[in-house]
Amino acid sequence: MQKRRRSKAVPKDIFGNAPKPVASKKEVVKQPQTSKPLPTPVPAPVPEIKDEEEPPVIEDKVPEPTEEITQTPDEEVIQSQILGTTRRKSIGLQPMQGESVEDPSANVVSDKAQELIDESKLRAKNEQEEESVTEPVKIPTIQREVPKPKPPTPKFRRRRNSFQPAARAKRLDRSRHMEYKYEVRGLMVDIGVEEEHRSNVLGTMWAKGERQNAAEAKEFLESKHSEGVLTEEQFNRLCDVIDRYTVRR
Repeated sequence: MQKRRRSKAVPKDIFGNAPKPVASKKEVVKQPQTSKPLPTPVPAPVPEIKDEEEPPVIEDKVPEPTEEITQTPDEEVIQSQILGTTRRKSIGLQPMQGESVEDPSANVVSDKAQELIDESKLRAKNEQEEESVTEPVKIPTIQREVPKPKPPTPKFRRRRNSFQPAARAKRLDRSRHMEYKYEVRGLMVDIGVEEEHRSNVLGTMWAKGERQNAAEAKEFLESKHSEGVLTEEQFNRLCDVIDRYTVRR
């Protein structure tokens, strides 16, 4: 079963008027409608064709006076309680719609501001025109040097030996150098060559005969003989030694 709601209490009247008792409304329980059987369709009668149709008569409608429904304050309170809305009394103040007084100083300021704005716009426009008139700056193009193709490297060739052997001539035998030194040194002691000239004659005779030829060595001995360092006998004995150590190379 669904519980019934209690009726809301009437608010207390602070002005001293006793509230009237509100008659409780009885809830009417609607009975569910029973499903009725659908009627069988009846064939419609064939309409008779009339020869002449009478024009419809238009009746003038008389406007009925409408009665204004006025609600008493008690009914308004009851209606507000049922609908859940509260009616508040207005304070009675309404916004005044006065004419706006124009301030002349504000107009002067606004005129000056408008002049400044116009001047700034004109200046910006002139600057844009000057920028458009100026010639575009040419950007220098960077030219990269194309690397030159390297010439093909020549194939490696073995260098020919530039050494040319000396012409074959009669020279002292290089392999018998030690034997030469001992023999000539002992010979100069036997034939009595002065001691101060022995090392000079020994070394120079071998150097000229081994590096150049035997004839150069004999010319050296002949110069010493002319200087008086060697006697005739000493000169002949040393020339014989050169002939024995000479080979063709």
